[in-house]
Amino acid sequence: MNDNSGKSPYLSIVLCSRNDNHGGNMLQRMQVSINGRLEQLEKHRIESELILIDWNPPENKPLLKKAIQWQSGLKYCSIRIIEVPYRIHRRYKYYKKLPIHVIVGINSGIRRARGKFVLPGLIDSICSDELMRFVASKSLKTDAMYRVDRCNVDRNVVQYNTLREQLNFCRQNIIRIDTKIRYNDLPDLHTAGSGDFQLMSRHNYHLLRGYRESNITGSSADTLLSYAVYASGVREIPLKEPMRIYHIDHDSTYVDKLQTGDKPFIKLVSLPFIPRSISFRLISLYRKYIGETKTSYYYKGVPALHGSECFKIIRDILAGKCSYIFNDNTWGLAGENLPETLISLAEWERGEAALQ
Repeated sequence: MNDNSGKSPYLSIVLCSRNDNHGGNMLQRMQVSINGRLEQLEKHRIESELILIDWNPPENKPLLKKAIQWQSGLKYCSIRIIEVPYRIHRRYKYYKKLPIHVIVGINSGIRRARGKFVLPGLIDSICSDELMRFVASKSLKTDAMYRVDRCNVDRNVVQYNTLREQLNFCRQNIIRIDTKIRYNDLPDLHTAGSGDFQLMSRHNYHLLRGYRESNITGSSADTLLSYAVYASGVREIPLKEPMRIYHIDHDSTYVDKLQTGDKPFIKLVSLPFIPRSISFRLISLYRKYIGETKTSYYYKGVPALHGSECFKIIRDILAGKCSYIFNDNTWGLAGENLPETLISLAEWERGEAALQ
C-alpha cells in the first residue's frame, strides 16, 4: 500500500505484537482491546486506520490476521496487518533471546501510517469513552503531544463481553495509576507509562524519526521521546480525568522480569519506598564520582537502559550536548517491502479507491 496514496484518515492507531501468549491469555486481551478500539472509532465516527504489526510470527501458531476475530461492516476504520518476518528479526543482536523488537515494530507502523495524527500503544489496553470522544472532536493541535494517565486494571476485565461492561469494571478495579512524576531539575513532563499513549501528528513523528531504536530492550524509549518532543519545541498537553487509558494486568511484565547487576549502593537507593527522582539523582552522583557506568539492568539477559543512564541522555539533550533525534533515515525499516494484508476498507477509503 502506498503511504501517500488517496485520502488520509484523521487518526492512525499503531500496535505491535505476535501470537506467542506473552503474559498469558494474550489473544483474549488483544481481542478485547481491538474490539473496544474499533467500537469506539465507529461510534464516534473517526476516520481512521488500525495498523497491527505482526513481528516475527511463530512458525507453529496462526498469524495474527487469522488468530484475531475481525469485525465486519466497519465504515470508519480500515484495518491493515503488516508482517515483519524472521529474516528481518534475526538482524538484531539479541534476536535469540527476545522474539519481538517492539520499538522497531512500532516505528515501522508509524513510518507507514497515513493519519494526520498517530497513536502508538499497547495491544492490551482500553481507552475511556471520554478520551475517544475528545479525539473525535478533531480539536487536536499539530504542535502538541497528548498524554493521559495509565490505569492498570484487574485482568478479569476480559470476562465481560461488552465494552460498556468492561469500562465499568475498569473504573471500579484499578490496581495502580501511573500519573505524573515531578523531577526537580527537569521539565515537568508526564513520563509515567508514557508509551501507552503518546498522541501526536504524523508530521512530528517523522521529524523526530520515531522512538529510539537500539540493540538493547526498548525500556525508556517512551520517556526519551517525551523529552525529545519537548526539546523540539512541541508542547505536551496532559489530558485530565475521566480521559484515561486502562492497561489489562498480566503475568511476566517487564518489571517482573527485570534483573539487576548493580552494586549494593545502587540496589539500596533503588528500593521501592525511595522516590524515583531521588533514587535516579543519587545513582547519577554515584556513577559520576565512583565511576560505575556500565548498564546494570537486564531483561531476559538483554541489557536495558538504567534510569540514571536514561536521565543522563535527557540532560545532555536539554543541554544541547546531543541530538534529540535518535535514529537515522532508515528508521522504521525504511525501504523494506513488508507483507501487508488489508482486513477492512473504510468508507472514506473505499470511495477514494473507486476513483482510481
